[in-house]
Amino acid sequence: MFFSVLYWLKERLRDAWLWPLNLVRDFPARSGRLARTIFVGVTALGRLPFFMGKAARAGTLRCQLRHAVRQSGIWLHLFLVQLFDLVGGPEICQFVMHLGLHTTPLTAAELTAVQPIFGPPNLRYQDVRIAQGGILHLIFRYNGGLAFATWYTIHLPVKREGGKGTAVSSRQNLPLLVHELTHVFQYHHVGSRYLGEAIYYLVTTSRNCYQYGGRANLRIYHQQGQRLRHFNREQQAQIIQDYFTQHRQNQDTSAYEPFLVQLRQRDL
Repeated sequence: MFFSVLYWLKERLRDAWLWPLNLVRDFPARSGRLARTIFVGVTALGRLPFFMGKAARAGTLRCQLRHAVRQSGIWLHLFLVQLFDLVGGPEICQFVMHLGLHTTPLTAAELTAVQPIFGPPNLRYQDVRIAQGGILHLIFRYNGGLAFATWYTIHLPVKREGGKGTAVSSRQNLPLLVHELTHVFQYHHVGSRYLGEAIYYLVTTSRNCYQYGGRANLRIYHQQGQRLRHFNREQQAQIIQDYFTQHRQNQDTSAYEPFLVQLRQRDL
């Protein structure tokens, strides 16, 4: 019990230290994303009268207005989440969330399994935490046991065999870990926008947002020039999960490999 308390305290001190640390080391990337978003917004606003006038003359004003409203919503989402990132919102939220959770780093075996997928320099593996227990029992009861990732934290359910039988941790499911780690990868390289985008497709498709058509469709998509960034966030994670599963089963993964290369190139 004493050592458990010490471990919990050590983890919380680590969480607290990540806030000022990431404010400094992630400032260039976060401020750069925000600056680009502001530039795009100002540029679009300046061009708006020209496009609206052109649409009015062509009789497509209503259609263009709907498009402008939708694009404004997308821009506002980007602006807010990038501002949230800039002030260290993810680190503050993780600190608060972890207060009622049991968190552990990736094990040596997990690192060995996942590093070849994402590449050693592309992710801060030492910062990843697996969260289980605590309030998550209630969350998983209402979300149907759906694992999820918030920033650098992967939340995994503990399921029971035979209803109320022996507890089995989904942490043993390495393909699931790869799926959620893809979301961590998305956060690391595009920021908190990944979370809103993933939730949007989960809600609007009633969770039917994972399907991409399998390897046959991937070959067609690749021939047509479609890239990993053209898939939604859940499809991206599912593609990488399926590559990992099929590679471990010594199956043909050639259809997946171009998209894996794009992941490592951070083309998200």
